[in-house]
Amino acid sequence: MREYVVLAVGLGAILGLAAVAGGTAGTSGLQPGESLPAFQVIDVTGPNKEKSSLCYI
Repeated sequence: MREYVVLAVGLGAILGLAAVAGGTAGTSGLQPGESLPAFQVIDVTGPNKEKSSLCYI
């Protein structure tokens, strides 16, 4: 009998967590229409190695 109670509690916990996790809408990264913010570029190879004043435009 004890095994059934433990199984039922475990199954209920898993289903409850799945319902909570499934109900949230996760977003990652840039969304459509958003622009990329400026960021600092550091070259790690070649003639401009470790110079911080680079422009790749």
